[in-house]
Amino acid sequence: GLEESLKKKHFADTGKVPPPSTHIEQEKPINPPEAFGPVSQGQFLASMGIVQRVEKQIEADSTTDEQAFELYSALERLLAPDQMGERYKVLAIARKKEGLFPPAGF
Repeated sequence: GLEESLKKKHFADTGKVPPPSTHIEQEKPINPPEAFGPVSQGQFLASMGIVQRVEKQIEADSTTDEQAFELYSALERLLAPDQMGERYKVLAIARKKEGLFPPAGF
């Protein structure tokens, strides 16, 4: 098996002869990473607040009508299922960390 092969390799490299009761234990990760997703790009961006951010920018006094239209068109392209919203997926791999878990958007 794997354990026997590892023993042979280790002792072959060192030139030592393994004792008959040699046992190799595998260490278990203390905080193993976890996978989140995949979720659609549209779902991810919406959960991150993109709609509210675009609305705020569109409503800003400094935003022109042309800029507002461009912002709305870009938002639609990013979120619409028939455009980028469902075509692209988001996946996160993270370790548990107080206050940052699960990762934002999942």
